[in-house]
Amino acid sequence: MAQTGTVRRFDAEGWSSRGGRDTPPRSYDDPRRSAPRTAPGDATTGSGDGNGSGYRPGERWRPTQNRIAPRGAPPEAGPGGAVERAELAPLMAGDGSALPSALWAGLDVAQIEQLLAALTIPPRSPALHNLWRRLITARVDTPAGTRGNDHFDAIRLEALYRSGLIAEISEMLTADRRGDPTSPIIAMMRARSEIGLGRRDAGCDIARRVSNIRGEIPKSLRGEAILVSGYCAAAQGNPAAAGLMAALAREEGVAQGPGLMALDAIAAGQKPEMKLAAPGRLTLVDYRILQIAGVTPDAGHLVPAAAPALLVAILLDPVAKPELRLAAGEAAARLNAIDPKALGALYRELAGNRGHGDTLAAAAADGVQSPSRRALLFTAAEAERTPFKRVRLIRSLLDSARQAGLYAQTLVLAAALAETVGLVPEVGWFAETAIEANLAAGSYAKARMWVRFAASLEPGRNGLGHWMALADIADPDFPEERGAALADVERLAFSGRIGPDMLHRLATVLDALNYQVPIPLWELASRTPQPSGGHLPETGVLTRLQSAAKERAFGRTVLLAMQTLGQNGAEGAHMIALGDAIRALARAGLEADARRLGLEALLGGWPRATSN
Repeated sequence: MAQTGTVRRFDAEGWSSRGGRDTPPRSYDDPRRSAPRTAPGDATTGSGDGNGSGYRPGERWRPTQNRIAPRGAPPEAGPGGAVERAELAPLMAGDGSALPSALWAGLDVAQIEQLLAALTIPPRSPALHNLWRRLITARVDTPAGTRGNDHFDAIRLEALYRSGLIAEISEMLTADRRGDPTSPIIAMMRARSEIGLGRRDAGCDIARRVSNIRGEIPKSLRGEAILVSGYCAAAQGNPAAAGLMAALAREEGVAQGPGLMALDAIAAGQKPEMKLAAPGRLTLVDYRILQIAGVTPDAGHLVPAAAPALLVAILLDPVAKPELRLAAGEAAARLNAIDPKALGALYRELAGNRGHGDTLAAAAADGVQSPSRRALLFTAAEAERTPFKRVRLIRSLLDSARQAGLYAQTLVLAAALAETVGLVPEVGWFAETAIEANLAAGSYAKARMWVRFAASLEPGRNGLGHWMALADIADPDFPEERGAALADVERLAFSGRIGPDMLHRLATVLDALNYQVPIPLWELASRTPQPSGGHLPETGVLTRLQSAAKERAFGRTVLLAMQTLGQNGAEGAHMIALGDAIRALARAGLEADARRLGLEALLGGWPRATSN
C-alpha cells in the first residue's frame, strides 16, 4: 500500500507517486509474447458457396482460400496480373454512415421491400441495430427504377417508424433532402409523425391534403394512412367519418386492434372496451385514437404493450409522470429505439430535477431494482468525485441493469462514467468491468489501457490478458500483433475456464475474420459436438448472402446478413449463420461491422474474474 500522503497513479510510464516520495517507474508492458501455435496453412473464409463452408465446429482443420487482405494492404493481382474489382476498397459515402456510396446498387424498390418484409424489426442486437440504422438513414444514391424518390423515402420512413427512431424521422422530414413535401406519401408520413408527437392540429392539417388515399398511397402503407385520417375525423368530432375510415381500414386488411375498435366505438357513440394488443404491438396511432376515445391504459399495461415508436413518444412527453417516462425509456433502450446516451440523458433529466428527483427517490426507497433506482445510481455516479466510490456506484448500476435486461446498453454508460476515473491501485478490482464497458462502447484504446493497468498490478500473472483478444477481434485498427493474445485464451481454455459452446463460438468468429486459429484451441473445440441451437435462416438465404458479398452488393449483403442472424443478432445465431454473416460483411468491405458482430457474439460469455 502506498505511504501516507502519496497518491500512486498509473500513467504512460507505469506507476509513479505524486505528492510524496517518488517511486521508481517500471514498465507496464509485457514482453512481446511469441505468436501462438496456429493451424497449418492459411486461415479460412469459406468457399463462398453459401452453405456455411467455413469452419464447422466439431470438424478438423481444413484450410481454404480467399483470405481477405489486411487493412491498408494493396490488393493482390489476379491471375492475369490485374486487380479484380471486388478486391478494391469501396468508395464510402460522405454522410458519416461508414457505408459505401453505391449502397443500393443492383436493387430496385420492389426488391428492397421484399427483403425488408423478411426481417423482424427492430433488431434486438445493438451491433445489428447500429448497422440497420445507418443503412436506412444513409444519404446515398437511390435504388434503380425509383419513380422520383417518394416511394423509396416512404419505405425508409416506415422502417424508421417501426424501429421507433423518431429523431431520425424528424431529421429526414425536416431536411427534405429528396422527397417532394407536397407528395401524398411524404405528406401522410409527416402527418403521422406530427400526430404521434402530440401535435394534433399540425398533423391533421397535413393529412387533409391527401384526398385520395387508395389512389395515392402504396398498399403497404395504406392501412396506417386510413387510421391517421380516422383519428383526425374523431378529433374533429365527426363520428360518421371515423366509422367510414374504420370500414375502409378493414377493406385494406388492417387487423382488428385497439385503434380500429376505438374508431368503431366512436362512430357508435359508445365508450370502447380496453383491449390491448399483444406485447409490443400497440402503435402510436392506436394510442392517440384511444386518447380521443378517453380510454388510455394505465402505466403497468401501457409500457409492455407499446410498440417502439410509442415508447419513444412517451419518454419524450414532458407532462407524463417521471416513473412512466423512465419505464418507457428503459423499454425503448432494450429495443435500441434510443441509444445509451439518450437513456443517460433521461436519467439525468429526471433524477437531477429536484421535484422529479424526490419522486424517484421515494419510488426507489424500498430497495427494489427499479428504473427509479437506476436513474439515481447513474446521477450519483456522475456526481461522485472519489474514484473508489464512483466505481462502486457504477458496478451497482450495472448489477441492477443486468437484472432489468439492460446490461449491454448500460455498459456503454459505464464506459463514459469511468472515463475520468484515475488508474490507482484502489480501483484495481474494477479493471475488468472497465475493460468490458469500453469494449461495449467501442473505446478500444481505453480497453487496452485497462488491460495493461491490470497487468501492472500483478506482474507476471496478467490475469486479464485474455480480454486483449476481444480488443483484437473488435478493433479494425488494432495497433498490435494480430492474434498474439490468443495465447492467454488458450491457457484459460485448457484450465477449463472456457466452456465448449464458447470455444465453438470463438473458433467460428476467428475463422470468419481470417485469424490463424491456434491448433490446440481448434482441437479442443473439436472434441465436443457443434451446438445445434440458435437462429438459422430459410433455405437459400446463405447462398444469396455469399453471392451478394462476392458481388459487393452492399445493401443486399446487409439485409441478408440481418436475415441470416435473426432478430437477436450474433448472440442468438446458429454457428453456421454467425460465421457466414461475419464472413460476408467482411468480404463486402464492411470489416468494422463484421468485427463488431464478432465481439457481440463473444462478449456476453467471455470468462470473467471471480471478483466480478
